[in-house]
Amino acid sequence: MVRLLRDAELRDRIDLPRVVARLEAGYLADAEGGVTAFPRSRYDAGGTTFAWLGAAVRSQDLLGFRSYLYRPDGYDRGEQLVALYGLTRMELRAVFVGRLVGNLRTGATVAAAFHLLDPALREIGIVGTGYQARNATTCLAAVFPIARFVVWSPTPAHREEFRSWSRASLRADVTVVDRPDEMFRTVGALALLTSATEPVISAAEIPGRAIVVSLSGYRRREIAPEMLDATPRIWTDSVAQASGPGTLFESSERRAKLRPLGRGLADGTARDPRSVTIVLNTGAAWEEAVTAQALYELALAQGIGTEIELPTAGAGSDTF
Repeated sequence: MVRLLRDAELRDRIDLPRVVARLEAGYLADAEGGVTAFPRSRYDAGGTTFAWLGAAVRSQDLLGFRSYLYRPDGYDRGEQLVALYGLTRMELRAVFVGRLVGNLRTGATVAAAFHLLDPALREIGIVGTGYQARNATTCLAAVFPIARFVVWSPTPAHREEFRSWSRASLRADVTVVDRPDEMFRTVGALALLTSATEPVISAAEIPGRAIVVSLSGYRRREIAPEMLDATPRIWTDSVAQASGPGTLFESSERRAKLRPLGRGLADGTARDPRSVTIVLNTGAAWEEAVTAQALYELALAQGIGTEIELPTAGAGSDTF
């Protein structure tokens, strides 16, 4: 049986700690060579772009892909499709329609990254107040015994909207500040979750031993170049941070800071505030496949979705 799953059926039933734990296991599998990521593909269809990305996670016996359309200005209708397969039996397990898998993936990977780097964090700063910042804050609040979130964005109206949302939605201490320096005095862990095309904060504002996670700017540069030299631990999935002048691969000194995730966890450097570590994670495809698997297991356990019966091999399935 294949399950057809829609956002509205799943959104209010998600077990966030389970999704985050699944992703952490996926990072370790990736570090050990257990993930096969397929080349991300984009095709111009005359003003509209078709995008496709997929991966297999052998240790979790799954393969998944996501496809969607967008325009050069970033517009899309949100009608994304995610397909999840069982790898060993080559079976189609589920088809997801909507934005949920991609949006959940971003928020849950922020929580997984912080948890892998420092599972004892008690205070986290959030730069950004849009939907990705809200997704990440929700996931962090579900996973960490956070004492406080400190939130800032450059737009006053957006800060007030976030303040109202957090009061209504989160059982956590959320402080929304009007100036970034109010955040940086004490916060040693920072998530950059903005829609800005250029960095909104500088290295001079960041505490000396901060952890910085930037997972929302795939085609944008959220991390100021000087921050790459001043910040001990950075985790990013943005190729924009790694190519071009003033980025990760520009100098041998910066390249020397790069650590594969597995090695960093094995030798302790990924969790050592005295070390200088940059984790360049390009795992969006497998992260979405793992997120889809966690949601599929939830759907099975709770009877969510529409079941579709497909013909089995050997029963005339190759004929019409």
